[in-house]
Amino acid sequence: MRPKAIGISSLLSVFFFFSGFLVILTPLPLIYVSATAGRKNGFLAAALSFSIVFFIYFAVLGLTKTQFASQALSMPIPGIGLMSHFSLPAIELFGSSYFLFFLSIALVLGEAVRLHWGLIKGGVTALAACLLFAILAVFIFQFAGLNNITVSVKDYLQYVISEIVSIQQSAGVTNAQSIYLAERAPQIALFIFRTIPSIIFVFALVAVTFNLLLSRRFIRLPHLFSGHVWDVAAFRIPDAAIWIVIGSILIFFAGHYLFDNVFVKYSGINIVIAMAAVYFFQGLAVVVFFVRRIRVPLFRLLIYFIVILFFQTIGLLIIGLGLADVWVDFRWRTRQRVHSQK
Repeated sequence: MRPKAIGISSLLSVFFFFSGFLVILTPLPLIYVSATAGRKNGFLAAALSFSIVFFIYFAVLGLTKTQFASQALSMPIPGIGLMSHFSLPAIELFGSSYFLFFLSIALVLGEAVRLHWGLIKGGVTALAACLLFAILAVFIFQFAGLNNITVSVKDYLQYVISEIVSIQQSAGVTNAQSIYLAERAPQIALFIFRTIPSIIFVFALVAVTFNLLLSRRFIRLPHLFSGHVWDVAAFRIPDAAIWIVIGSILIFFAGHYLFDNVFVKYSGINIVIAMAAVYFFQGLAVVVFFVRRIRVPLFRLLIYFIVILFFQTIGLLIIGLGLADVWVDFRWRTRQRVHSQK
C-alpha cells in the first residue's frame, strides 16, 4: 500500500475521532489498511493517527492556559468538557486512552479480516482486547494520582444531570421526566456510576459490531469475507450462556434481599445489562434471517427502518427474540444444512 493511502486512512480515523457523532467509526479506516495491506502497514497507520491525536490534545489543552481558552473549550475534543472536574494531564490521558481503545479494535479486527477469523472469533477477540485495555486505562488513571477517579466521576455525573435539569427548566419544560430528574439527581448519578462497567461493555460491543459489519461493505475483496463464518444471520451464542443471565438475576436478588450488599446487587445488574446487549444482537441476527426471505427489497428496507425508528420499543422485543432463540432455535434447519455440507 502506498504511503499516501496510509496517510489518508490515518487522517480519516482522526477525523472520525473528533467528529463527535461518528466517533464510533474511528477504527474503520485503520481496519481497511490492516486487512488489505498487512499488519506492518496497519501499525504504521495506527502510529501515525495516534501521533496526530496526541499532538492535537497537547496543542488544544495548551491553549486553555492562554487568552484563547474560550475558543479551545468550544472545540469538539473528546473529554474537553471534563475540565470542570479533571486536571489537564487527566484529560490528556483520557483522550489518548480513548483513541487507543479504538486502535485496539482496529488492529484486532484488521487481523480478523485478513486471517479470515469470522464474525464470532474476530468480534470476541476484538471485544476482549478493547475491554482489557479499558480496564488497564482505568487502573493507570487511578494510580497515576492525577484525580480520584471515583469522586471525580460521581461529581461530574451529578453535575451533568443538574445541568440538564437547569436547561429544561430555563426552556420551560416541566414534564414528568424533568421533575423526576430534579428530584432524583443524586440517586440517578449514583446508579449510572455503578453501572459504568456494563455501559463500557455495551459501548465496546456496539463499536466492534458496527466496524466489523461496515468493513464488509467498504473492503471490496470478496475472498476476505467468504463463507458461513461471516454470515450475520448465522450469529448465535452458545445456549449455555443463558445460565449467565439466570445467575446474574439470582445475584441481584441475593444482593438486594438476602445480603443487602450494594456490590453484589450491582454486579448482578451489570451482568444483566451486558447480557441483554449480547442477546439483542442474537435477536437482530434472527430478524435478519427472516427478513432475507422477503423477496421485495423495499419491504426489507422498510422493516429495518421501523426497527431503527421505534428502537426503544422494538429493542426490548428483539432482546426477547434473542432469548427465545435459545429454546425455539429459529435457524435450526439452516444450521443443520451448513453442518452437513462441511
